[in-house]
Amino acid sequence: MSNRTSPTERFSVLWLALLATPTSLSANTTTTVIPDLARDLGVSTADATWAATAFGWGAAIGTPLVTGLLRRYGLYTAVVVHAVLVAGGTLLVVTAPVLSVLLAGRTAQAVGGGGLVTVAIVLAGTSSRTGAVSAGVGLVGAFGPLAGSTLSAVSWRLPLCLSLAALPAVPAVLRRARLHSGVGDTSRTDIPGIALVVGLVSALILLPRSAPHALVAAAMLGALLIWHVRRHPDGFVPRPIVRSRVFLAAAAAACALSTSYFAILYTAPRTMEEHWTVGHTGMAMLAGLAGGSLGSLLFTRRTTRIGTRTTQGVLLISGVLAVILSVRTPWPLSAAAAVACAVFAATAAMAWYAARVGALMPASYRQAAVGLFTLAYQLGGAFGPALATLLII
Repeated sequence: MSNRTSPTERFSVLWLALLATPTSLSANTTTTVIPDLARDLGVSTADATWAATAFGWGAAIGTPLVTGLLRRYGLYTAVVVHAVLVAGGTLLVVTAPVLSVLLAGRTAQAVGGGGLVTVAIVLAGTSSRTGAVSAGVGLVGAFGPLAGSTLSAVSWRLPLCLSLAALPAVPAVLRRARLHSGVGDTSRTDIPGIALVVGLVSALILLPRSAPHALVAAAMLGALLIWHVRRHPDGFVPRPIVRSRVFLAAAAAACALSTSYFAILYTAPRTMEEHWTVGHTGMAMLAGLAGGSLGSLLFTRRTTRIGTRTTQGVLLISGVLAVILSVRTPWPLSAAAAVACAVFAATAAMAWYAARVGALMPASYRQAAVGLFTLAYQLGGAFGPALATLLII
């Protein structure tokens, strides 16, 4: 993932951004439709928040699935499968008569959308292009709460269909897909490895809601995954990747900052609504998310000049400041500032660490490393809403 011309340069960063951003837009609309969703389907607010957790879970498991498809069948098949999941999931969301069907639809949407996000990050390549995609994800996601409150005037289901906006980018990516080298190989697909990763991710996501059972399941699946990696060092989770300090540090940072961002995204509106109207709250969320995303875009374009330690320091300070502002200060302006710091830290970390992981990994493991790193970031999209539910209820 150097700055030299590569096959990834054949893909316009605008198409890659369009492929990735609708998933965050659709995810963030959930923050404003939960009350109407709960009322219409006859469930409690706590149960309705499963729509957010299900979407985060789907986006997380979409990453290992798309990584497996990329390695075994290539870019073309991976993009088609995940586009179909987005379309099929949206159909379920539109027609769902009960919460369980809605959750199935949101999960399918997220699996498809999460896979498309991973494809966009893998194809972006350089830190500046990855920064543009990830900042776009944050910037477009900034309009999620506002889009949710606006479109809910027609129906609460309408904002949950915004994942479809990614589909116009699919033909443009497919037209160039066969030119892209480095995806698809003839080796045997590591189905057990993928299954163990999906199971472990699922158990971890359920920790905030069902700690005892999920903890036991996570421990067992984690032990099985370690055993599997030792027996199959070149499987779905290659041993050189998980033994890399660079990868582990990057994945941990991305997951922590992403979790913080999504938790603040769901808790900040509650703080604002205690002082402001719904309209003012929506505008404040938009301003905070847009400002932080634009800051992330500008910052990631300059990380090569300011150095590794300074970049890591800025990301850490921003993440810590976001938590302090959201927890220690009850004022609405502080909540808006927390949102800005959180989205800046999360999206900038996604861009910078993804490029760093890709650049420092051997070429044969680069795609797998970026895919697993993206999984760590997507986990935060599931952990955050679940954590927010515990803090609110």
